[in-house]
Amino acid sequence: MFIVILALFTASHAAGQETLTAVSLDEAVAVALRHNPTLRAKEYEVQSTRASEITAGLRPNPTASYSTEQLPGGGDAVVQHTITLAQPIETGGKRDRRLASARAATRVTTLELEDVRRQVIAQVKKAFNDVLVAQATLALAEQNLRTLDEVERIQRLRAEKGDISELELLRIQVQRFAFERDATDARQAGRAARIALRTVMGYGRIQDDFEARGALLFRDIPSDRSALHQLTLEHRPDLRAAAAARDKARADFDLAGANAWWDVTPQIEYQRIGNANTIGPRTRAEMDRTRAQRDAAVNQALSEVDTALSTLRGEREKLRALREVYLPKAAQARDTVEFAYRRGGLSLLDFLDAQRTYRETALEELRALGNYSSAVYQLEAAVGGPLEK
Repeated sequence: MFIVILALFTASHAAGQETLTAVSLDEAVAVALRHNPTLRAKEYEVQSTRASEITAGLRPNPTASYSTEQLPGGGDAVVQHTITLAQPIETGGKRDRRLASARAATRVTTLELEDVRRQVIAQVKKAFNDVLVAQATLALAEQNLRTLDEVERIQRLRAEKGDISELELLRIQVQRFAFERDATDARQAGRAARIALRTVMGYGRIQDDFEARGALLFRDIPSDRSALHQLTLEHRPDLRAAAAARDKARADFDLAGANAWWDVTPQIEYQRIGNANTIGPRTRAEMDRTRAQRDAAVNQALSEVDTALSTLRGEREKLRALREVYLPKAAQARDTVEFAYRRGGLSLLDFLDAQRTYRETALEELRALGNYSSAVYQLEAAVGGPLEK
């Protein structure tokens, strides 16, 4: 029975470690959120910080001491043994304020964890989008190669019959290099994008030559600057972490004030811990520092939104012009010229020029779509959450 259970556990563990051969965007994000090493390290930091709350809530331990006096040295001295038990009692609300400070620290670290998640998701989306662009570019290059190969096959037959010169056939064959270069560049871009995605997802979670499932789609999103700024102030976890750091500084200030109170024991002994005159200015300065840091974080976040929004608007204009005007015209010109060339109505140079123009325009449209999608993801990361119109 034990052997059967062990075999089932081993099979389940192996299945859990199986590398993926294809992945969608949602799957890539889910894997990264589970296995990204930077994110996991931050999660452990949150657990450690949360454990500090337990320490902060502990009450002082009882103390015990033993002493002897008048040790024998000849004479009538009587040895005195003294055993003292004491329970320190904190005053000034120290324990409550320690707890408040520790809980504030946990909130800061938790929000920092959310910000790491935001950055990891943005990295996944960027890399996944680059893989999709590379896949689409490679598919386009291979389609152009098939079209050119078919034309070359027909023209080779014509050259063998003497209908065209060998020079025209040679020109078609030379033109093929540009299409092969497009395919090679797309493969290299795909390899680089896959490396980036495997890095953020965690190496060993996905195969080197995995397929990205999905398609490049145009997604219109709201682009009102004021509304985006408001969403940023509400959603960005790093801004909320900066505000929480300010609360932590205030809690530390209150704790410093409490530490200025005397602690007592049942023996009527007391001691003064800390000095309000020295701690006060330092904790006030920390409050001012965290306030300034939060203002700087807000400025940086809104600047990121403005930059991403400007990029998105520019890429959207280019994409619409290419998709609605120039690519349809380039495709129509290519088809018309190819039809006429095959029937001897136009020259080879006209045919090659139309093919080159379509190829370049189609590639630009793909790049513009990829850049636009990347700008959308960049804006979502800057705002701190998904955007839907």
